[in-house]
Amino acid sequence: MTDIVALAAAPVAEEKRRRIYNVLENTTVAAFKLEQSWVKLGVMLSDFKAGEYWRPLGYTTFDDFMEELKVRFKRGRTQLWGYLSVAEKLLPTIDAAKLEEMGIAKALELKRAMKKLDGKPLPAALLETALNSDTTTKELRGEIGRALNAAPEPAGVWFDLDGFFMDAEERAEFKEAFLATEGVLGLSRELPDHIRRKEVILTWMREWFGTHAADFYGEQAPSVAPTLADYERRNIEKAFVNEEH
Repeated sequence: MTDIVALAAAPVAEEKRRRIYNVLENTTVAAFKLEQSWVKLGVMLSDFKAGEYWRPLGYTTFDDFMEELKVRFKRGRTQLWGYLSVAEKLLPTIDAAKLEEMGIAKALELKRAMKKLDGKPLPAALLETALNSDTTTKELRGEIGRALNAAPEPAGVWFDLDGFFMDAEERAEFKEAFLATEGVLGLSRELPDHIRRKEVILTWMREWFGTHAADFYGEQAPSVAPTLADYERRNIEKAFVNEEH
């Protein structure tokens, strides 16, 4: 921007920055609005970046502005850039109002789905599912799994393993174990990701259960992994035994 253009743009840029500040301040106080507020923040950051509104405010780069937000509002860098990337990825397909309506959790799932689609259009049914307030994020993941993995499989229900945190060392260990198991099983890279994940996890489960079931059940260990009802029944039986003694 020239100096004249920059001076003219400064009031607009200042107002956009003030709104970004307000969203971050409000989400710190009102946690119940997080789902929609984080999407709103991503949309605003995308606009701020695309319009280069950081320039007339004296930032050398957009990254400098993001660093300021990180320090000022005590937000993780990955978190802030994640919200921005959701908006940048989805806005060409989904308008800002609908994006805010669905909330950040569902928007993140659609972003991951679009990455897997690799340029193909997002199925309209998935967008409708994401915008349905009665649909949970877990249910949306199941619908995405069905829509993106059309390879024939035995009938069943999509099983969501949820997520958990891992540090860098644990991630490396997990990846190494996963790749080794794939190799031993001879799983082709042509297989869809979800099928390879299923085979590896079932292998780990069966190996562990086959080795250690007797440690838990004693000599009466079942031949297959127990259901939740089995665990509940066993706990009830143990409770009665404890009361008798």
